[in-house]
Amino acid sequence: MQVQGEFPVGVFSMCELFGMSCQQPDRAVHSLLSFKEFSGENRDGWGLAYYQDGKAVIEREPGGAGSSEKFRALIRNAASRIIIAHLRSATRGVVCTNNCHPFRRDLCDRDWVFAHNGTIPGIPLHPRSEGTTDSEQAFHVLADAIESSMNRPGFHGLYPAVKDGIRTLFERYSRNITFNFLLSDGSVLYAFNHYAAAPLYISRREKDYGGAIVISTKKLGSPHYASWEKIPPDRVVVVSDGRLLVVSGRI
Repeated sequence: MQVQGEFPVGVFSMCELFGMSCQQPDRAVHSLLSFKEFSGENRDGWGLAYYQDGKAVIEREPGGAGSSEKFRALIRNAASRIIIAHLRSATRGVVCTNNCHPFRRDLCDRDWVFAHNGTIPGIPLHPRSEGTTDSEQAFHVLADAIESSMNRPGFHGLYPAVKDGIRTLFERYSRNITFNFLLSDGSVLYAFNHYAAAPLYISRREKDYGGAIVISTKKLGSPHYASWEKIPPDRVVVVSDGRLLVVSGRI
């Protein structure tokens, strides 16, 4: 999704999101092989983020994940407690690596990673952006608000700071935006669902060591998953170490 005013490159479609939180570093080979099957209408780029020693590793590439040998090789080696993947459908703007999700930003000595599906019309380019998507600009607005909360006297934690960041976006650009996202600092995975046409789903995947929580815009077909449940609109879901910690009230 792109900044308002850029020229459309294709028909309207939706990006796809995937996130996994595990109790110990693990790969998501079967899940991501299932996820990549939805790259047919999302051929404008893919990206995968995971963490090693607390640092985010992000691989991105224009084009479809379904035909990418790099994607296939990567998912067999990317072992992490947190994995975020994105399939891009560009509705405006150029197809290039810098416009592929996920995006990364250092925030108070942590690598934060963000992937988005939706549109935020009218959002300006942020000084820290490397690409031109509205998604990246929204990430920086969200991160700025989180950083402001962290530096404020009486800071109450990252979970309320993330909620404050979402409210900041709504206040500046209205609730008419579409805004599904996955966000992580390497320890916790946050998900937010504000896009009625493209809801997020959550499921638990059983593992030998205890299990994992998976969040996706698609109900992935696999016998490893329990039933998929739709995340209610306008709620922040907080997941860590393969456990569901919090589902917020409506924002």
